[in-house]
Amino acid sequence: MSLLADIRYAVRTLRQNPGFSLVAIGVLALGIGGNTAIFSVVNSVLLRPLPFPDPSRLTIVWETSSQQGVKREGPSGPNFYDWREQSRLYQDLAAVELGTGTLTGLGEPRQVPAMRVTTNLFSVLGARPALGRFFTPQDGHGGRKPLLLISDGFWRNTLGADPAVIGKSVMMDLISYQVIGVLRPGFGLPFQSDLFVPWPDDELRYHRSRLGHDLGVFGRLKPGVTPAQAQAELNTIQTRLAALHPEIEGWQVAVLPLQSVTVEYIRATLLVLFASVAFVLLIACTNVANLLLARAVGRRREIAMRAALGASRGRLVRQFLTESVVLSSAAGVVGTLLAYWAVALLSAIVPATVPIPDAAAEVTLRGFDIDGRVLAFSLAVSLLTGILFGLAPALHALKTDLIENLKQTTRTGAESSRSLRDALLAAEIALALVLSLGAGLMLKSFSRLQNADLGIRPDHLLTLEMELPTDMRYQQGAEQSAFYSQVLERAQALPGVRNAALTSILPLHAQGDRVRFLIENGPVLPANERFQADFRRVSPAYFQTMGIPLKSGRLFDGRDSAGAPLAVIADEAFLRRYFRGNQAIGRRLLLGRAKAEIVGVVADVKHTGPDQEARPTLYSPYLQAPTERMNLVLSTAGEPAALIESAKHAIWSIDPDMPVYRLETMRHIVDEATSSARLTLSLLSVFAAAALGLAAFGIFGVVAYTINLRLREFGIRMALGARPADVQRLVVRQTLRVVGAGIFIGVLGSFALTRLMSVVLYQVSANDPATTLSAAALLFVVAITAAWLPAFRVARIDPMQVLREQ
Repeated sequence: MSLLADIRYAVRTLRQNPGFSLVAIGVLALGIGGNTAIFSVVNSVLLRPLPFPDPSRLTIVWETSSQQGVKREGPSGPNFYDWREQSRLYQDLAAVELGTGTLTGLGEPRQVPAMRVTTNLFSVLGARPALGRFFTPQDGHGGRKPLLLISDGFWRNTLGADPAVIGKSVMMDLISYQVIGVLRPGFGLPFQSDLFVPWPDDELRYHRSRLGHDLGVFGRLKPGVTPAQAQAELNTIQTRLAALHPEIEGWQVAVLPLQSVTVEYIRATLLVLFASVAFVLLIACTNVANLLLARAVGRRREIAMRAALGASRGRLVRQFLTESVVLSSAAGVVGTLLAYWAVALLSAIVPATVPIPDAAAEVTLRGFDIDGRVLAFSLAVSLLTGILFGLAPALHALKTDLIENLKQTTRTGAESSRSLRDALLAAEIALALVLSLGAGLMLKSFSRLQNADLGIRPDHLLTLEMELPTDMRYQQGAEQSAFYSQVLERAQALPGVRNAALTSILPLHAQGDRVRFLIENGPVLPANERFQADFRRVSPAYFQTMGIPLKSGRLFDGRDSAGAPLAVIADEAFLRRYFRGNQAIGRRLLLGRAKAEIVGVVADVKHTGPDQEARPTLYSPYLQAPTERMNLVLSTAGEPAALIESAKHAIWSIDPDMPVYRLETMRHIVDEATSSARLTLSLLSVFAAAALGLAAFGIFGVVAYTINLRLREFGIRMALGARPADVQRLVVRQTLRVVGAGIFIGVLGSFALTRLMSVVLYQVSANDPATTLSAAALLFVVAITAAWLPAFRVARIDPMQVLREQ
């Protein structure tokens, strides 16, 4: 018989048992669909290379200082040019500065993500334009040139995909920029930007401090060079530079592949989810294997007859496998359709951007879709699944004497499969326990993360960001302060506003600002070495608006005006680090040539995340340290979102060209900071619920099948005086032995998964005993319920009727 004939026979036999076929396909489709959906995310985020030629040669370069407690910061312009000229292992290096541009003349003014880049960025990446041209080296000579490259999305969504866009002007920061090129769709740089303008080389190289850390650097390695070799070379160069410029002594260089940096934050989460959904598929396989095993027992006479007519054991095994693969293929089709729906759901709940650990930057995750690789994965999983759950029942059905089977009843043969059914059931329970334990750990971790004390009260706070265009206006600090003072005044007068405040950087925003200082009459440091702390410019009402308690001294007030002696407020982390927790009020800090007095101490704020420790922070009055970018924070009596429009118009009443962006509530910002943990918890909970449901289904099915096979035995027991309750307890007790074995194996196996999970847990041990006991207890209750329901059938047995039928 040919394979085609085997397939036709398999389809015919499955159609003869529609109930069995639908249940098996449904169970398998759930597992295959879940695996396909999660793999689509893994494929897009972890496996798909960056859309540039030889992406493995692209790296990102940071500076790091163990003395300063800095792990990842960009270099200064002068350092970058020295690296670029002296490196022999890099093909080329390019620098960027992330920022935004104020777009006007195209409807409502708005802020657009933008980059100022060295003119060689696109050649380093290996990109090509869709329209026009990229920057040339000449575009970086002779001062700033108003040239503009735009993304494909900006070209389509803002400029209407104008095919004649090259040469046209776009107003950004009140300057007319000439569009010279359009990037290709899916340009692929993981840092969000729609607009690109060229850096003048002279300005970047000769007018920047060596201590600046505001650039991002990408590099393309020469063929065959590893990131470790490049890092060693750049550190050698850095040592030479430190000999000439002592102020950068202690700063080292870190080189990492660009691809790994973009997935660093979410890699562990995706791997945990992928392992978990694979467990769901395995549980589904064991369920279907049990169903097939029971079905194979019922077909033992048919199998024996075919063997007697000349069919070899291998031929019979092939027929069994064909049937199981046909079953899994049908499930694969249904599962893939489910995956399309699940991918759309995942696209909505997976965060669009994720932070880069230890760096004040975010990367954009690529969109998820089902491509050829995902479909191939789904096909492979379907085929392997069919072989996996079909092989064991097939071999078991054929291992006994086939001719002897012709003389035996179905019940007799079924007894021999009991141990295999119990083994499959125990494996299923073990897998379900591991998933339930993982969900329990994540639930506990997420609960503690949600309840972590951030140091602020995020409810009833509306935030928005503004950035002054300083190329043409607002170039002086006094102009900047005057504008923001007006913003405060008008925002405070809005109905429903209880407090209005300003801050240069909001808590949990992926932005950084540091200040270097010495302590007057404090520890003596080597020449050119300074202490460092995070730096925030705030208005006097900031602490009250954000709910940050004052611990000692005073808050900012009218005494801290622009011309008054400089004042700063430190947090408790600052005191612990630099004053060993002792009193610091009245002490003065040397900020370059200026001196600032510590006038107050406030409680810690976890600026970088609820799972991170508070970092030493200094706050300065914004009037004494003006800057072009500030965040307005409004404390509201009612729903914060209701004030969005009135807040925007209050700002536009001062400057109608001022873009207002990142309008969001502080609660939303806090929720976004835990989005990765929430995603892991949500999906793990779904997987655990599916695992428990499948385990309950498996226990129910096995117990019901066992009762059916043992009706004669139960009839005899009841005829000899056993009560129905005694027989029910016997059934449940024997089932619970298997359940107990499964739980024991599951607890042992959980150590492997929970070790993988340890990197995504917060203040919870991966071997937390309480969670382990809770998961085992939950599974035990589910098992008792699933076993007890079919056991009630025993109560309806008529012993005499059963004995006559048997």
